[in-house]
Amino acid sequence: MLTASAASRPAVRIPALLFSVAVAGSLIGFTWEHAVYRGSGGTQEEWSPPDLTTEVAASPRGWVRTPAEEAILQRTLVHFPPYPKASRPEALAADYLGPGAPMAVAWFSTEDSPKQVLEHYAQALLAKGFPVLRQSHGENGGYVGYWSPATEEVRLVSTLAQGGETLVFVSAGQVGPMLERAAAVPEWLPVPPGLQETRTVNFHLEGASHHVVTGWLQEGAPDAAAERYLAQLRAKGWTVGTPEPVAPSGVAFEVVRDTVSGRALLRERAPGPGVELHLTLLRRSVAP
Repeated sequence: MLTASAASRPAVRIPALLFSVAVAGSLIGFTWEHAVYRGSGGTQEEWSPPDLTTEVAASPRGWVRTPAEEAILQRTLVHFPPYPKASRPEALAADYLGPGAPMAVAWFSTEDSPKQVLEHYAQALLAKGFPVLRQSHGENGGYVGYWSPATEEVRLVSTLAQGGETLVFVSAGQVGPMLERAAAVPEWLPVPPGLQETRTVNFHLEGASHHVVTGWLQEGAPDAAAERYLAQLRAKGWTVGTPEPVAPSGVAFEVVRDTVSGRALLRERAPGPGVELHLTLLRRSVAP
């Protein structure tokens, strides 16, 4: 559900539901991270939001919230303290991931930088004793949050620099059930031979689709597995970036082909032996 006010507030300068999928992608990454590296407290970049500039029409500032919007705000904002010097929080979307994967997203804006917002909430969470999970996408944004074992819920503050301000998206959701009902890997998407326990989650929206693929390989170390996968991708016409080390014990690289771009991450499986694969892709539709 995308709320009416969220679709018409003047500060939302990206397609709101598509960015909600970006938030969902972060949630999926956190869920997988927690399942494989339970209690490690570390995370790596899984997906970066696309550069979007679509304008959304303005609405009167005196918009009255509906009971449904108030419920979304309660589900999200209750986990984080209010941010100083911010606009009034508004409901954005809820429960768009399907049955069994409840999720709610609210948003507000501020003139502070994404770095300032993320540091504020990181310190607030640390003060409460939460194990903070965070990732920065440079000057343009990032996210900070934590996993709640009691409710099996991931709670995030995601930021995006846009139009001279910072858009802040506060979310709480459970996406573990989506991994349990994972779909088949799309035929156009190459994965390493012998990939086991493959799980795929596909989000389809107007203008784009987001794909998350996970699994593991029995043989080799991350570097050797990455070298074989890079050769496979090149042979199928993909452009790949320079591999870079990531912690703990992994390697990652960018992948691009036509309207598809994303990131592949391979690292030691815990518990081992084996190599874990985590692939995230954004596929943009081509206008006829």
